[in-house]
Amino acid sequence: MPTAQRKSKRGAILRCFTELVAERGYDEVSLRDVAEALHISKGTVLHHFGSKEAILEQINNDYMRRRLAEAREYLAELDDPIDELQAFICQLMLSQQDDRAATVAFSREILRSAEEPAMAEVRDLRKEFSALLIDILRRGAAGGAFATAEPRLTAVQIFGMTNWAWTWFVPGGRLERGRDRRPVQPHRDRRPRARIGPRRRGGRAPDGRGRQRDAGASG
Repeated sequence: MPTAQRKSKRGAILRCFTELVAERGYDEVSLRDVAEALHISKGTVLHHFGSKEAILEQINNDYMRRRLAEAREYLAELDDPIDELQAFICQLMLSQQDDRAATVAFSREILRSAEEPAMAEVRDLRKEFSALLIDILRRGAAGGAFATAEPRLTAVQIFGMTNWAWTWFVPGGRLERGRDRRPVQPHRDRRPRARIGPRRRGGRAPDGRGRQRDAGASG
């Protein structure tokens, strides 16, 4: 029983910290906030994790492992790059709803996870996850399904769009209510190749006024 109680407190600490970071941001959350919310001592929080940074590392580590496990499961059932890309993006957006707090917490602090020494394992998991998307884009481009000359850049653009969806997507909001809740099924028809990268003209794409604009994206 004591072991079960310790595990329960550890899980409760992770959930509480995740929700607070999603709501306020990492810098605005203290270990005392977590302790007070759970009616435990700050020492108990430190006993389980040792530091605030260690909790964030655990949250991000667990988050990336969930996304990798999901991707491996659904990609194993698909064999067409168009279907794979559709499923990949769809699952990232579903995480905005079904794994909301962890997704927002991860996305808000994504730059921190890219720089902090304690996040080395998280960075490795992110590289592994990114490699799955880059591989989909490369195979799709090689087979003529996608018109992109730079799969890595296109992957950054896709992650940039989905990672920031938390800033505008509201689960259960007006646009969400009433939509078909059934899982999206891959389309098996052979469509014209999809242009998902910037149009190539000196590495830039034109804006609506004929000038050239940068094709970079955040991620």
